[in-house]
Amino acid sequence: MNNRVARCSMFVTPTNPRFIDKAWTRGGDVYILDIEDSIAPAEKERCRSLIRESIQKASKGGASIYVRINKPFVDADLPYAVWPGVARIMRPKTESAAEMQHAHEIISRLEKERGIPEGEIELSPMIESALGAVNIHEILTANPRKIWSQGGGGGYDMAVNLGIEMFADFDQYAFPVAYVALGAMSLGIEATGGVFVPNPSGRVDQSDQAVKQAEALHAAGIHHAGALHPAFIQPLVSGLAPTEDEITWANRVVEEYDRLADAGESIGTLDGKVIDKYEYEFARGTLDWAAACAAKDRYKARALARAQAANVSR
Repeated sequence: MNNRVARCSMFVTPTNPRFIDKAWTRGGDVYILDIEDSIAPAEKERCRSLIRESIQKASKGGASIYVRINKPFVDADLPYAVWPGVARIMRPKTESAAEMQHAHEIISRLEKERGIPEGEIELSPMIESALGAVNIHEILTANPRKIWSQGGGGGYDMAVNLGIEMFADFDQYAFPVAYVALGAMSLGIEATGGVFVPNPSGRVDQSDQAVKQAEALHAAGIHHAGALHPAFIQPLVSGLAPTEDEITWANRVVEEYDRLADAGESIGTLDGKVIDKYEYEFARGTLDWAAACAAKDRYKARALARAQAANVSR
């Protein structure tokens, strides 16, 4: 499985069987099993006990599985969240390197106890406050665990922290989101934030909004987005993958630049557009991302076919 490809990551609630039992049929790249905001305090203990079986249910269609824990209950949550099949632990409201290091140490112990290769599970800080945003570099370098992508700096908790309205027709989060994105990019981590798509209604169940979001992110070269409703899954999965025209153009650019290099030249033109090392690198990136998406889609298709066949045979 390619955990790098997370075109659409959707939160699902382990305590709601309808969400968990249908997740594998939706086609998402990632499902985030939530122990945090969607779970009432009185339900958190029951939710923890459901995580392990929910991993198997939600991943049947080939999706990667993340688990979002609680900031105040890291020690209590992690023993229920770290299992084979989990690709990433999401640590909410992270504000310091010490918080990341603490979680890393617990995860390392649990990996060893449960036969998981050390360091296999990613640890992703969720940046949801001004302090977390300004500390982003030390947070991301606090432990050796690799993460493919990183975003943050917006959302409800940041709105509360900054004392602003969450849904507006202008970008209130421009600085913290861009700052977090730059911090990630400086470390070779793919940034997932930085593009503002107005949604003053606050609704998260409209597929046309998902199409607009996918178009804006795609144009900015961003490959990953989150969703709170199944209506967003397919628009994001398809909209954040390269189009056939983009792949065709990228192949032509690579071929032309290779021809130029063989001729001892570094700059040329193709259909009236300048081709140089920058266009070449961009084209290679497009082809690399296209290959990763295609591999993920093949993996999901095989897993989905197996799950459907198993359902029929029951």
